[in-house]
Amino acid sequence: MNFKKRLFITLSFVLMAAAISCKKDRSGAAHDALANSTWKGTFVVKNNGPDPLSVKFSGNKEAALFFGDLNAPPEHQGKGSYTFTNNKLLFSVTDYYNEKMSFAGTLTNHTITGTWGHGNADNGGGSFTITRQ
Repeated sequence: MNFKKRLFITLSFVLMAAAISCKKDRSGAAHDALANSTWKGTFVVKNNGPDPLSVKFSGNKEAALFFGDLNAPPEHQGKGSYTFTNNKLLFSVTDYYNEKMSFAGTLTNHTITGTWGHGNADNGGGSFTITRQ
């Protein structure tokens, strides 16, 4: 086999591998089971509650939390961001009074259950359960 044929075959394999790799990365990054969804449920403060809770997840990894329903006044809302990988949810929001809350939960059968806490701690404050609407 001459040099040109070997070079052509080698470059063909490299380009095919790169195309397959890029295609695989794009499809994995595009899938987010929470994107553009609304969830409703309850939260418990230590052992008090449960009280109503609603959460909206946007397509750009932003989270909006509403204590009560989606019409809650601004002082009962929080805004922040989330990550969702392998059915594990982590999100933090900052409320109207500039206080941060962090949440960690697991998705099972259209319901997320987990814990929340103050600041960067995602536990110690209580628990929550939300179901996709």
